[in-house]
Amino acid sequence: MNTFYNIVNYYTPFLSHFDTNQVFIYNSTIQLLNIMTTQLFKITQNVIIQNQEKAVLILKHNTGKWLLPGGKIQKGESWIDALKREIKEETKITEFEVKKILDIDSWTENEIGYYVATFVAQALEADKITLSDEHIDYAWVKLSDLDNYDFWHENIKKRIKKALL
Repeated sequence: MNTFYNIVNYYTPFLSHFDTNQVFIYNSTIQLLNIMTTQLFKITQNVIIQNQEKAVLILKHNTGKWLLPGGKIQKGESWIDALKREIKEETKITEFEVKKILDIDSWTENEIGYYVATFVAQALEADKITLSDEHIDYAWVKLSDLDNYDFWHENIKKRIKKALL
């Protein structure tokens, strides 16, 4: 388990800017973790989608907590295919441009490692949002409005602030 932790921690500093080399490193790390693990790690992604007014899309989960769009990378799926699939499933947005990898966070719970990569993207068309069954509402929020929402985890709000500042 330490080997996988070291691999991800080694590459994390290189992922602060989005370019071809870092995408290769990120994708290679995800492929390696997917190939070499059997439920030792759960890898997810989420995305801070901004509209033309620089507001961020957040989704209200059935639990009543607010989240970013995103989800799990399925075995054998590339990071970009997973991101496109999750965004389309949760919002029906199909036209967006990934700008950068904002950060990668990790934690351990019940002896399982969790990794979440957060991307920043620009919605190219976001006039109409159609929610999945797992969400009950959505909002386009500005930095000044973040404290009005009850997020699933405090780190979500921190990531949005980091992206907007």
